[in-house]
Amino acid sequence: MAESAGGFDGPILPVDTIKENLRAAMVMGFPVNEDEQPSFYFDSTYTYTYQDSAGNPFDWSASPATGISPGPVQVLCAYEFSAPLGRQGAHETAAGQFNPTTLVITMLDDEFESVQGFRYCTVGPSDEKWYFRFYQPAIGLGGMTVYQITCTAEEPS
Repeated sequence: MAESAGGFDGPILPVDTIKENLRAAMVMGFPVNEDEQPSFYFDSTYTYTYQDSAGNPFDWSASPATGISPGPVQVLCAYEFSAPLGRQGAHETAAGQFNPTTLVITMLDDEFESVQGFRYCTVGPSDEKWYFRFYQPAIGLGGMTVYQITCTAEEPS
């Protein structure tokens, strides 16, 4: 929430108390087993001695000078699962119709900083991967920002 807009001041809210209560509500929705809680995975990054501005090596047979493979990150968040049926949410291709499941993840600004740039996430007992698709517009809430991230599942092979 902006402090002021359109000539009006926003209400003064107890941001720390609101965050604490929202996080407590998120904990209630988490699976008991820590292995089933949301985990966010990142791509490995490599740098080469001689590379172009996009980070690609001039010599594709060259070994990377450095490489970083970050481990998964778990943060407190809320998530909503959606499994479209029939044509709702379908993707038409020359090979047929695909109906990937969707995961919308909601988190507060502090947690968002820890996962920004992730490639995919996992939740629950399956090995299903939900790949990052887009960030929804940020929402202001009493001096904090709330983020929602839309991910879609990998199609089974």
